[in-house]
Amino acid sequence: MESEKPTAIDLFCGAGGLSEGLVDAGFEIKWAIDNEEKVKPTFEANHKTNMVVGDIRKIDPPDLDLPEHGLELVAGGPPCPTFSLVGRSKINSLEGQNNIDDERHHLYQDFLRYVSHFEPKAFIMENVEGMMSAENKDGDPVVEIIKSQMEELGYKVNVQVLDAANFGVPQHRNRIFFIGNRLGRENPDMKKWRTHRPPKNEKEKKIKFKRNYKEKTNENQMTLNESAGIRTEEQLPVFKKNKTPKKPWTTVADAIFDLPPVSPDGEIPPTKAEKYEIGPVSEYQYWVRNIPEDTDWSDMPLWNHECRGHNMRDLTLYKLLGEGVSWIIGDIPEEHQPYRTDIFPDKLKKQNPRKPSSTIVAHLYKDGHMFIHPREARSITVREAARLQSFKDTFKFPVARTHAFKQVGNAVPPLLAQAIGTAIKKEVLKK
Repeated sequence: MESEKPTAIDLFCGAGGLSEGLVDAGFEIKWAIDNEEKVKPTFEANHKTNMVVGDIRKIDPPDLDLPEHGLELVAGGPPCPTFSLVGRSKINSLEGQNNIDDERHHLYQDFLRYVSHFEPKAFIMENVEGMMSAENKDGDPVVEIIKSQMEELGYKVNVQVLDAANFGVPQHRNRIFFIGNRLGRENPDMKKWRTHRPPKNEKEKKIKFKRNYKEKTNENQMTLNESAGIRTEEQLPVFKKNKTPKKPWTTVADAIFDLPPVSPDGEIPPTKAEKYEIGPVSEYQYWVRNIPEDTDWSDMPLWNHECRGHNMRDLTLYKLLGEGVSWIIGDIPEEHQPYRTDIFPDKLKKQNPRKPSSTIVAHLYKDGHMFIHPREARSITVREAARLQSFKDTFKFPVARTHAFKQVGNAVPPLLAQAIGTAIKKEVLKK
């Protein structure tokens, strides 16, 4: 009996940002794999799916307990290939092979090996934006090579670079997405699924307060205000093709300013906060807290909101980076520079509360200098980084802080994944 929900598998799943978004879009994740052991506790704490830790190159699709031709979607973000070595090899020739010792073998080919075997109705493959301009050692565009290999498998493919901020994520994050289907249908043009846009004026950069966070609105019901031409707020997220009007970008302030203050060392503020002190005040904060029906926000635990340690020099420099005035270390007088500005112009960066954050990166686990809190002399916490990636507060990272930062930085933002999943479900799968 066919599942009521479209089914998918998540390759190179990490903590599960892509899976989270696809589940929110209405998919059922049947299987997931990653070679990093530390992501398993996180994935399984937040998903019902059994996640396998292993080397995808050693696992052949026929060995899995999955229907060969029953999947609707194969999704994943394989690690970046060495672009110069990407060749025009036939993907079909990889079936049943383990090319671990072949230096020309790239993990994106294993992604396509799974596509070749399961023949899903559609696939999503995510990678870094730099692939768009990359060429191999023969001067051939890497994107065109990969796209042609996908087309050889019988898929209609388009390639798009998407900024997560245009889909409600409070972060600028440009990533390339290969979207393909074997049904002969047009793949969704994600520009038509954007929900957010750049602000038009200074007022739109301010925090967007939600007047009554318990009020649930129904976008299909027209209120007296709407009939008079005044639009009421829609509960996040609403992904519809050609949605109008679009909202201004979600900002850092929208995302994290309701979280209680924490400090590197001290009782007030504490180093770690485990409960909320105020209710959500912005539309995004209400959504991201994921408050269950008939539950008060004060009864919910707060996870992963702990400040890392900082030395006095860094804390002093953090204070010097003025909110709305100075954002990078190049603005600090030369005699106080801890780094060479010609090499590290952005080594210290305070995030602007009136804009989406800069791209959350995996090496945030090493230091937080690029992600200084807008109003507190410290780097951001795991929970704040997770919010900037659009992970809900109920998404736990039950691992050491360094691993949690890395997992957050490597993830596909769930809201962006939900937008793509919704578009594929509606336009390709017709569900």
